[in-house]
Amino acid sequence: MKSVLRLIAGLFAIVVLVVVALAAYLAFLFDANDYRDQLVSTVKAQTGRDLTLNGPIKLSLFPWLGFSIGAAELGNAPGFSDRPFASLASAEARVKLLPLVGGNVEIDRVTINGLQLSLERRKDGQTNWADFGQGKEAPAPESTSSSGDEDRGATGALSVGGIDVTDAAVRWTDAMAGTDYLLNQVDFSTGSIEPAEPFDFKGGFDFSVSQPAANGRLGFSGQATLDTEQQKYTLRQMRFELNAEGAGLPGGKIEAGALADVVADLNAGTLSVGNMNVKLYDLLISGGLNVEGLRDSPNYSGRIEIDGFNPRALMASMGLDAPATANAERLKRARLSANVSGTAQSMKLSNLAGSLDDSEISGSLDVANFSRQALSFDLSINQLDVDSYLPPSTAAPETAPKPGEGAGAGGAAKPLDLRGPAVKGRLRVGALKVSGLNMSQVDTGVALSNGKLTLTPKAALYGGRLDADVGVLAQGKTEQLSLNGGVSGVAIGGLLRDLTAKPERLTGTGNVSMNLAGRGLGGAALRSTLDGSVRLVLKDGAVKGVNVAQFLREAQARLQGSNADTAQGAQQTDFSDMSATVSLGGGVARNSDLSLRSPLLRVSGEGQANLVKETIDYLVKASVVGTLTGQGGKSLDDVRGVTVPVRVGGTFAAPTYRLDVEALLKEAAGARLEEQKAKVKEQVDQKVEEVREKAKDQIKDELKKGLEGLFK
Repeated sequence: MKSVLRLIAGLFAIVVLVVVALAAYLAFLFDANDYRDQLVSTVKAQTGRDLTLNGPIKLSLFPWLGFSIGAAELGNAPGFSDRPFASLASAEARVKLLPLVGGNVEIDRVTINGLQLSLERRKDGQTNWADFGQGKEAPAPESTSSSGDEDRGATGALSVGGIDVTDAAVRWTDAMAGTDYLLNQVDFSTGSIEPAEPFDFKGGFDFSVSQPAANGRLGFSGQATLDTEQQKYTLRQMRFELNAEGAGLPGGKIEAGALADVVADLNAGTLSVGNMNVKLYDLLISGGLNVEGLRDSPNYSGRIEIDGFNPRALMASMGLDAPATANAERLKRARLSANVSGTAQSMKLSNLAGSLDDSEISGSLDVANFSRQALSFDLSINQLDVDSYLPPSTAAPETAPKPGEGAGAGGAAKPLDLRGPAVKGRLRVGALKVSGLNMSQVDTGVALSNGKLTLTPKAALYGGRLDADVGVLAQGKTEQLSLNGGVSGVAIGGLLRDLTAKPERLTGTGNVSMNLAGRGLGGAALRSTLDGSVRLVLKDGAVKGVNVAQFLREAQARLQGSNADTAQGAQQTDFSDMSATVSLGGGVARNSDLSLRSPLLRVSGEGQANLVKETIDYLVKASVVGTLTGQGGKSLDDVRGVTVPVRVGGTFAAPTYRLDVEALLKEAAGARLEEQKAKVKEQVDQKVEEVREKAKDQIKDELKKGLEGLFK
């Protein structure tokens, strides 16, 4: 046994001696630089490019099989810039010689210094690396084994002592997109790399881009594990740090950081990103993501959380001006969390929970297809004050519009175009304030398709209900608007007061139904094209600003030839019920069936209002019925049965009321004439009756005398 061992040891010593002698021979007598021209010719034949070797080539054999090369560059493809495709200052790599005998590859530290890459794309889409691999292909080695398993078994373990890349640069010039990107001062280093064993790495690079214009540095570090046999790759505590500035960045500057664990299993086709934490401006984002089906149809799921932040501060740090809001405390608090899932073409946010200032938001959001912009949602908000987010009202005093000038009669806005997106959803709000109106239990359906937006709001408001159907057709031309439905059982006074922010001119409880259509979304354009009708039915209310009973007293005074008493009582006209139908068309609202009733009065009316000029031309006709005492306690006997006309004029902002004396006198004269006719007729009828009775008596007397003579 000992003799065998001595034999093996002797043979090993001989092998080592031969290898050392061969290495010494090659080191002293073999010069790799003698093959420079052959190497240049081979590269030219295979790639069509010029290889320039400006530095020495060194070769070592024992105990490392290695090489080192000095400055070198590879020319660019024809039709591209004069910059070399690739160049380097120096490179060195070594492989342990003896482990190769056992099929293992042990590489010493690989060092690359001053690598420069110039990647280009022309306007026609051709790249300067597309020609690689188009040269003569080397013949495939003949298989000496019939078993694929044997081939795989011939490959041993691979280990690398580490990688050092210093002072590298990469330029990407894209003539198609008109962009230019430059990465320089690229550094990258690793620890010893062993199969399925963790190793540390770190690196970074400076960058400069043209669109958006920015420059800065990105650094990264972490711990990696490469299990090539199982095709499983792991990055632990992967950290990124970004510092950049430039005119193309929001706010001109950005500082960001990220930390995450990444595991990719190519056999299983999965990728997971865990323990993710991202800091971007003032945003803190955390969560995780799992991807499946990497090989064929990737899909992902996970959760994302955005900690509480100040939207105004975020916009300021991004160089954006926060919108001015009626409530200056708005846009100061927000947060968001949701489960996220989807594919390359879709995304869904479920179990969504967030807040904006005093509003709590929950629900789901689903983008079914990014390319078709197909969106669906189901969101709930506990409370929302829309008015507080609108721009603050100007402090300028209000002035009544001049005749011919309607509110919003400014320049025409660019037509709205809603074609493209397809939206379907539902929005519920517990308490909503918009345009001064307060609503609760709001439930609105939203549908958008081919540029047509349909809203179906339902809500409780002012003791009643809102049930409407709003349609907007916006396809890049003048918008078409439709409104159907209305309100029922609503306290009109409070609604008008909140809607106009002025004292209400009408009170009562009742219904308003609408069937309207128009063109444009606001201003004179919409008012001039509104077409349809509005029906109003109220009970137990009042018309404020006008006291019809006072006009009746004025009418009585005029008829009596005396001066009317000054206005007494509240400037309003009470009613037990009121109804009216308003027809709209050509920019004019017309009414001919006003009916207002109270125990004292009967009021009718007819006329019109110009919606564009905002002027009024309306005649109210009032008459006394029932009791003989009106508002203010004054007797109205002299005008009982007389129709008193009241002319309403002026503008929407400043309406005027006056007694139509001429019409009143005509009405009174006519009434008196009819009264005199009735008296004359009564007197005539009375005389006729007296004559008739007297004639009857005479006839009776004559008849009696005749009968008496006959019997005699």
